[in-house]
This record gives sequence, C-alpha cells and structure tokens, in this order.
Amino acid sequence: MAESRRLPRWAKITLGTIVALILVFYVAGGIVFSNMVRADALVPQGPTPDNGVYIVSVEEPLITLTSREAREDTTRPGVAGLAWDGGYALLEDIVAIDGLDVTRSFELVSGSPPAPCTTDLATCDEVDIETWAFQSDPGDVNLDFEHVEFDSALGALGAWQVEAGDGTVWAVHAHGWRASRREALRSLPIFHEAGMTSLVMDYRNDEGAPADPSGLYRFGRTEWEDVEAAVRYALASGAEDIVLVGYSTGAALHLAFLERSTLGGEVVAAVFDAPNIDMAETVRNEAAKRKLGPTPFPVPGSLTTVALLIADLRWDVDWNGIDYVDRAEAIVTIPTLVFHGTEDDRVPIDVSREFRDNAPEHVRLIEIPEAGHVASWNVDTATYERELASFLGA
Repeated sequence: MAESRRLPRWAKITLGTIVALILVFYVAGGIVFSNMVRADALVPQGPTPDNGVYIVSVEEPLITLTSREAREDTTRPGVAGLAWDGGYALLEDIVAIDGLDVTRSFELVSGSPPAPCTTDLATCDEVDIETWAFQSDPGDVNLDFEHVEFDSALGALGAWQVEAGDGTVWAVHAHGWRASRREALRSLPIFHEAGMTSLVMDYRNDEGAPADPSGLYRFGRTEWEDVEAAVRYALASGAEDIVLVGYSTGAALHLAFLERSTLGGEVVAAVFDAPNIDMAETVRNEAAKRKLGPTPFPVPGSLTTVALLIADLRWDVDWNGIDYVDRAEAIVTIPTLVFHGTEDDRVPIDVSREFRDNAPEHVRLIEIPEAGHVASWNVDTATYERELASFLGA
C-alpha cells in the first residue's frame, strides 16, 4: 500500500520545478520590486512637474487644454494651478470636454498667457497642472510673512512665519512627501483669521535642508525631531498652545512627534489633510495599479508583501513603526480634524476612516466627494474653509 501512494518520478520533478519557479518568482520579483519601492518611495526627491498637458487655445477667460492620453488632472473639478515657463494661472470651472480637449475658465496670475500649440504636440511646450494653486509664498494669499530659521539636531531649518493674533497660539505646518511649503498656502488664511501664528516648516531631506543620515525618507521615525525643533522655536517665541497641521506625509511626522516627544503635551489640536500615515498601505495601493512588465496582469498582493519584507530587511524601513493608524487610540488624545477626498488615488480614504474608527472620541473626518490627494480645498473650498474655521474657533 505504501508503494502505491508514492508519486511517480516525473510528478516529483514537475512539482519540484513548479516550487522552484515560484520561489524564483517571489525572491527575484521581490528584490526587483523592493528596488522600485526604494526609488519610488524612500529616496528623497523634490517636487517634480507632472507635465504632459498642452495648450490648444487661449481666449480669456477660457483656455483649452489637451494631452496625448486621458488624464484625471485636466478634468478634475475645482480649482488648480497651471504653471508654464514664464507664467502661472488658476484653472477654474470646466466649460466643455471634447475628447481629450478640455476647456476651462482661467485667471492669469503672473506672466503672459501661454502660447497655444498650433503644430504637432511633440514640438510644443508642456504645462503643469498642480493642486497647490498658489505660485510662490504667503504673499500670494495676501499675508505678510518673514523667512526664519530654527535649529534642529541636524542643523538650521527654514520656515515661513506668518504672525497673527496675540502670538500665543501657533500652528506648525508640515508639508507632504516630495512636496514643499507651498502646499500650506491654501489654508494659511483660515489660520490667520483664527488668530493663529503659522510656522510653515522645512524638514530634513528638503531642498537646502540637511539630509537624514540614512539618506532616505523615514516617514516620521527621525523627522519627528525636526517637528520638535519647530515646536521648541514656537514656544521660545511666545507660543503657549500648539496646533499641528500636516499635509499627507506631514501628518505622519506630527503623529510620530506626539508619540515620542516630551513636548507633545504642548499640542492642543491637530489638522490633517489626506494623511499618509500607513506607508505600507500607500505602497500597496500604488502597486495594485502596476502591471507585470508588458503583461495585462496586475502585481499580485503576495508579491508586494514579499517586496515590503525585503525592503525592510535592506533599508530598515520598519513598516509597522510607521503605521500610525494601528496606534491611533494611544497617540491621539487631542481634537483632530481630518480632510480626505473620496477619489484620492495615492492614499486610500480607508486609511483615514480606520484612523477615525481607532480614535473616535478625538478624530473627526470630513470626506470631500470627487477630491483627489490633498485636493479637498480645491474641489470644495467653501466646505473646507467653513469646517476648518469652525474647528479652529472651537
């Protein structure tokens, strides 16, 4: 009977080959994909224009855009910035859509209107659509400010300081991953109207700032020390209460600060916009959009899991340590307002929903329909500003 249960030799060879191929696929694929994770997520890089949009015609107050393939940014509702070599404008209401051509109202902010493309797209200049909506600094939103520096463990860090009120309540703003201070410009007037001085900070790995010793983004594991330095500067400048404001990954820095710093008790509230506070989930979300080389098949979740494990072994990422959602109940003990767009294709809105569910007594989530990543203000400015003003007033 025992002999009859043995696999034939050909079956053993076939089974062994299949197992070996699976191991090779996961080990080799995991190493390759972990390299992609490093390049796409961990390596410091400044803001890069997402070009690929062209101007078809300009007949103020209308502008018609086109692209080589369908894009979400040309048809995304709400306000957006339009940048080109020599100028900047605000894109506003969508007037018409004809295939890839999108006509919108626009308002010229600086420079001359962009020249329309009258030949093949390959010979024309590209323009960039961005959600930050303001071109340079707080002066764009009619706020007086000064450039300041504060000392951190790695050296001096820069910031914009926008004074308001009696100077006893400060909002410390931290921008997102591969973004810049400009990300805060949309909400700065609301903090100013609420009588809060704003400190819009740089942190390690930003352009002109000291690099993290690892040479990588750490998603709060080390950057929290820069937030602590900013808070210490605010306290030394007269602040008595601190409000933390984090855009995307900036929220992760603030949560790490609340979890680790002895100055966390100085914080009375927090505001997060599309918080990127579970980086592994963000990587999984991006991986789900990828295809296996030229094939139509998406990257399997199991391969992403292996790649995350390999990335952790190679670069000490500590995915669990930078998952602040799981520890929200312990970390969040202050009133926290969260904005998140339902169409966020970078950080899934489920991240904020779980964050709220894990700390329901302290977290209030405002979901903005149709809004993409850190674009809630752009899509529904009235709701965003009303809810933010109400929260700060309370």
